[in-house]
Amino acid sequence: MRSKARDHHVVPQFYLRNFAVDPEKRKIATLAKHGPFIVWSVRSIERTGFERDFYVHMSNGAPVSVEEAINKNVETPLSRTDTWAKIVSGRADALDSSDKPALYALIRHLEVRNPHYLATAAELSRMAADPNSEIPFTAEERQQFAEMRADPNFARAHFNYSAATAHWTEEAYAGAAIAIFRSPIPVRSSTTPAIAITAPADNRLRLSLPGMKPYQHLVALDQTTIASLVLGDFGEGFLNVEIEEEAARGFNRHYLAHFCYFPVVRHLITGREGLVEEMQWANYEVIEDTARSIKFRKRAGF
Repeated sequence: MRSKARDHHVVPQFYLRNFAVDPEKRKIATLAKHGPFIVWSVRSIERTGFERDFYVHMSNGAPVSVEEAINKNVETPLSRTDTWAKIVSGRADALDSSDKPALYALIRHLEVRNPHYLATAAELSRMAADPNSEIPFTAEERQQFAEMRADPNFARAHFNYSAATAHWTEEAYAGAAIAIFRSPIPVRSSTTPAIAITAPADNRLRLSLPGMKPYQHLVALDQTTIASLVLGDFGEGFLNVEIEEEAARGFNRHYLAHFCYFPVVRHLITGREGLVEEMQWANYEVIEDTARSIKFRKRAGF
C-alpha cells in the first residue's frame, strides 16, 4: 500500500472530467480560495483538488499511503461500471434501479474521502470530550473519540481505511433511496462533491443520533445531473425525474454556500455565466474582472 505519488487527489479525476470545459477533458472552471480572495478561472484537472501526502498515516514508525489502494479498490471499479458509462455518455435519463449499487457506492465514497469529512470528525471528537455536549454521544462513541484524541495517527488511519474501501457502507445500503434529478440548467459541484442538506421529514428516514434533522446527501454527477441519497427504510427506492430550473438553482446555491462557509472546501466547480450575481448573493464583491478570471472579496461587515 506504499505509494510513490505524493500529490493525492481528494476527489477523483474521473469525476472531475465530467465537468471539463475542453474537448480533451483536461481543464475545469472553478472558484478557488486564495487567502482573502476567491478567484474564478479555468484550471488543469490534474492540478486541482489535491493535497500533499493526504492519505498517509504511520504504521510501525513508517509512513503508509493508501492512495493507490483508493484507486485500485474504489475509483477504478466505479469508473468502469455500466452506470458510470451512462453518465459519461450523457444518458442520465437511462439511470434506473439497476444502477443503484454503483451510485450508492460512489456517493458514500465521495462523502468520506475529503478534508471536510476529516475536519468534521475532528470537531465531533472535540465535542465528545464535553460531558455536556448538545449531541447525546453513546458511551461507545465517546470512548472511540477519546482514542482518536489520544492518538491522532489512529484517527488518520481510521479515515484512510474508510477512504480506501466501501465495506463500511454495506450495512446501510438496504433501504437506502436514490433520486436522480435532471436539470435544465448547468449545475455546480466542488472538490467536496457530497454535501448534506435538509430533507423532507419522513418516518422512514434513518438518523444516526436522536434529535437530528432529516438530511440527504447531494452529488452532482455531471453538468446537468444531481443524485440524492437518503438512508432509511425505503425498500428499493429509486427515482429519476426532470426538475424545474428553480429547484436546480436552489441546489446550486447550496453548493455555493457550502464552499463559502467551510474553509477546507477549496474549489467550487462552476461556470462563469451569472456568477457575479450569485457571488453578490453570497456577500462577495468583484474587485477584478478580465477575460480569463474574476477576483472576488468578501464585503466589509460580513
